[in-house]
Amino acid sequence: MRKALSVALGVFLLAAAAVYAKDRPHEGKIVSLETVEKSADASGERVASVQNFMVVQGAKGDQWTLYWNESTKFKSGLMPSQLRQGDTVHFDFVSKDGKMWLTELRRSRKADRD
Repeated sequence: MRKALSVALGVFLLAAAAVYAKDRPHEGKIVSLETVEKSADASGERVASVQNFMVVQGAKGDQWTLYWNESTKFKSGLMPSQLRQGDTVHFDFVSKDGKMWLTELRRSRKADRD
């Protein structure tokens, strides 16, 4: 009886840890930052859009391309223009249209500056 209870408790703890790991924010170093301006002519009018994104590399070498817009929350008074390659960031995102869109971003460590 005790052995079955111990096994059940172990399985529960492993499942809880997996759910927690999936829901926690991601962390990594900024590899690159880019702003791409796109424009097109439609019905005689010029339509322009700006796409902001960064590539972040995690501790295990995995990389994410993260997009942001005016709805992204930059924490602690951080402005996107203050971010630099090598900064360490924590982030939350949602997947939409095949892209990872930042919902929140916090810089946890500035990169060493020259």
